[in-house]
Amino acid sequence: MHMWTDYIYYEIIDPKTGEHVKKGEVGELVITTLEKEGAPLIRYRTHDLTREIEGECECGLKYPRIDTIIGRSDDMVKVKGAIVFPARVEEVLSKIEGVSSEYQIIIDHLNGKDILSLFFETPVIDEKDRKELAKHVEKVFKEQINIIPVTKPVSIGELPRSEKKSTRIFDNRY
Repeated sequence: MHMWTDYIYYEIIDPKTGEHVKKGEVGELVITTLEKEGAPLIRYRTHDLTREIEGECECGLKYPRIDTIIGRSDDMVKVKGAIVFPARVEEVLSKIEGVSSEYQIIIDHLNGKDILSLFFETPVIDEKDRKELAKHVEKVFKEQINIIPVTKPVSIGELPRSEKKSTRIFDNRY
C-alpha cells in the first residue's frame, strides 16, 4: 500500500517502547494527518502491524509503501521469543488437512518456562491418526510460526463457540 505522504505523516514504531523500528522491521503503524482540519489525527496509533517496503514500486509511483497488515499489536502475544497472532494461527491451521477452523491456545508459565498448548478440533477419531496429526501440526507450527506447541486434538464441537468474536488465546502467565 502506498503512503500518501503529502496528506499524512506515518511512522512505524515498536508497540511496547514507542521507538522507531529499522526499515523493513515489523512494527505498529502510527499516523499524523497533514491536511485534515475538522478532526486531525496526531500520532494516532492504529495498532496495525506492518513493515515499510524498500525499493521502487512496479507501478511507478514514488510514494513510500507498507506491507499488508499482518495483525494487531493488541492481539499479539510473545511466547519464547516468537510472536503469535490469532490471524496467523488461523492461516496456518487452515492449510492443514484434518484440522478444523476452531482452535484455542492456552499459555502457561511452569517451572520457569513458557508453554503454549494448542487445542484444535479435528474430525479424525482414530487415536493413532490423531497422534500423527498432532505431530504434523507441531512440525508446521515450528516451520511457520517458529514455536513448537503442545498439541491437543479434540473432537468437533468440544471447543466453546460464540456468536461474537471468540477469545482464542488465554495467557495465564500474569
